[in-house]
Amino acid sequence: MTQDDPRKDYWNGQYLEYWRSRVAEAGAGTSDVVAGDPNTEGDEVYNRVFDRYGFEPGRLLEVGCAWGRMFPLYKARNLKITGLDISEAMIGAARESWEADDSIEGLVVSPAEELPFPDESFDNLACLAVLDATRQDEALTEFLRVVRPGGRLYVTGKNDLYHADDTEALAAEIGARKKNHPNFFTDTKELLEVMSRQGHTLVGQHYFERRGDFAAFHSIETPRLPFYEYLLVFERGESYARVPKISATHSKTFQNQ
Repeated sequence: MTQDDPRKDYWNGQYLEYWRSRVAEAGAGTSDVVAGDPNTEGDEVYNRVFDRYGFEPGRLLEVGCAWGRMFPLYKARNLKITGLDISEAMIGAARESWEADDSIEGLVVSPAEELPFPDESFDNLACLAVLDATRQDEALTEFLRVVRPGGRLYVTGKNDLYHADDTEALAAEIGARKKNHPNFFTDTKELLEVMSRQGHTLVGQHYFERRGDFAAFHSIETPRLPFYEYLLVFERGESYARVPKISATHSKTFQNQ
């Protein structure tokens, strides 16, 4: 891991307890932790998605696994799990709960852009509520490298053009920048075109128009601009190439104010 990566200190600070508190209140509605902000999505949303699209049998890498919040969902689907996170604090918490579990093959501290695994090591990869904190072109290139042909990738992220009157989304973008929270917005149209050109199959797609729609699973299944978040499921093709730049630190909505 790059030793001077400023993200390490941020994620090793108080973010573990903050994120635990946000997950504890997950689901439709608004937050008490951040007053008035829409809640994050709960496990029932992910169970719904996993049931609809399924995993390939075998091994799964979760990038940004935190303390292992999602591990019970993967275990219920008989997957062998490797968890990875840039935060030593997150992986430390995961080890306390999961290191002795037979379903867990490894718990690793590493950034998403430098995965310490051989090519085609995994049958599945999940990066949920994390891609927007990565250098997306580098991270997605690594995801494609470590997943075998025919394997599945689950990714979520923030679109770079959301509704101008989505005040919660704009407040979240501004607030993240004020506290130096790593924050990248995806040119989702370009991402879909890149993956198609490389021969990867889009298996599932959900788009959430406004901040908070994901938690309630108010989704549309065609990318109708503008929208705030996406959930995409890909099947990796026979080969892959480096992903070009597909994200920016500021949304187009913010830039167009």
